[in-house]
Amino acid sequence: MPVTLKAARILITIQVAFGLVGAGLFLALFFSSFAWQYLLVLAFVAGSTALLGWLLSRWNSRRIYLRWSFVAMQVVPAGVEVVDMVLYSTVDWRSVVVGNSFGWVVVVLLLLPSAGRWFDKPRELR
Repeated sequence: MPVTLKAARILITIQVAFGLVGAGLFLALFFSSFAWQYLLVLAFVAGSTALLGWLLSRWNSRRIYLRWSFVAMQVVPAGVEVVDMVLYSTVDWRSVVVGNSFGWVVVVLLLLPSAGRWFDKPRELR
């Protein structure tokens, strides 16, 4: 496995860990206030963290759809956040770049040619 993919795997693992912490915090927030809007956020955080963790567990299958699933799991939340910032007129370049820095770094690492070659190679040839 190339070094770039090892770095991407570590960053995704950190994202899953922070997602679990965030889900725990939103669960505590919901049970302390019983505000139903926190339940929707909790469902999103827990669902996306579970999906990202499941995809991470499939990393060694080296299937091409897995690479693009990781890219989508990084780009979609960043895009939703940018749309939210545009709607509320709070968009600036720092919040777009710095606020989603882990996601952007993972996307760049997964779009490198070495990542494409690694995910294209059959599992038997490693």
